[in-house]
Amino acid sequence: MPVPQGPPLPRPYPHHNDIGVERMIKRWWRRLLKVVLWGVAALVCLEVLCFLIVVLSTYYLYGQFWEGEAVRYDPYALYLTGAGVRPTANNPASPDPNTHRHIWMMGGSTVRGVTDFDERTIPSYLARMLNQEEPRLPAVVWNFGVDGFNSLMEAKYLQKLLIEKQPSPAAIIFYDGANDCTYFAQYRTPDAHHGYRQVRALIESYHGSFFGLLKPLNAALYASYTRDFYDKVRQGVIPIEEGDRVLAEFVQSAVRRYDYLHRLAEGFGARFLLVWQPMWWVEDGRVDEGVKKQEKEYMIIGKHFSLIHNFRVTYRALSGELRRKPYFVDFQNILCTRTEPTYQSDGIHLTDAGRELVARHLARRLRQERRP
Repeated sequence: MPVPQGPPLPRPYPHHNDIGVERMIKRWWRRLLKVVLWGVAALVCLEVLCFLIVVLSTYYLYGQFWEGEAVRYDPYALYLTGAGVRPTANNPASPDPNTHRHIWMMGGSTVRGVTDFDERTIPSYLARMLNQEEPRLPAVVWNFGVDGFNSLMEAKYLQKLLIEKQPSPAAIIFYDGANDCTYFAQYRTPDAHHGYRQVRALIESYHGSFFGLLKPLNAALYASYTRDFYDKVRQGVIPIEEGDRVLAEFVQSAVRRYDYLHRLAEGFGARFLLVWQPMWWVEDGRVDEGVKKQEKEYMIIGKHFSLIHNFRVTYRALSGELRRKPYFVDFQNILCTRTEPTYQSDGIHLTDAGRELVARHLARRLRQERRP
């Protein structure tokens, strides 16, 4: 006779399945949190590593941890050198407004002068040659060079000067080439200039996402050293092709800008000259073998990097289009006759001898025109 079955006894742990699921969820959350923390730590380490690479490479190239000089905000030009306009030596103490014509020189650090001596900049050498050497061409030369400026920034600065400064110039000289090539190679856009990514991030990131509400943090992320390092790697490693569409757009944008500046200068009764600066890396003239060998020994950038290729491609694309313009002055090979080193170790900035030689060629050009 079957034994009657009673109701099943309750389990000692009625929710043991729920407890197991809860433990599993906690375990997965801990793992996820660990992955997130490791990811954040990896990003922080990457940012620190890129920071060290960028800062130490800047120190290696320029002997200081910061790029250029201290700057201040300017509503026209975005920024200007904190120390102000660099004095030009050899200008007349009391210029005669009827005979002394004002010459404005615009450019980057090559115009401002990588030297501790005001009298050894290109504008100072030019002022000495025009005012003290025969045939004299009395002039007041202004050094409006700003570290890091390319033609885009110089155009904005010129607008400010034409509005605020008197008397108006008789000649406006843009000394360009290096910074235009540098920033295009970094950012690969016709709008490239010093601080391009940082400024764009500060302005555009606000509406870029919900995190844009955290403006300082979001702008810092968009302008991080990791991105800066990538831009510098792209400048020196990823080659620019001669038929590149963005390069063509950049060239046309620069040509239109210079054409506009030419017309603007004429509107003020001034002569506009675009001096295409010499660089060690783009020379194709014959140079004394002893001098060339001596310079090779201290050049810090090897030819195996795409940086040199990118310089040459961009430099020649620009000069090829600008060469037929009436305001274009080609100084690409003017230093090939040198009998001593004229370039500093980056192949762009010049020694005292190089700056003096550039000024001599420029003075000769101004005398030929007789109406700077």
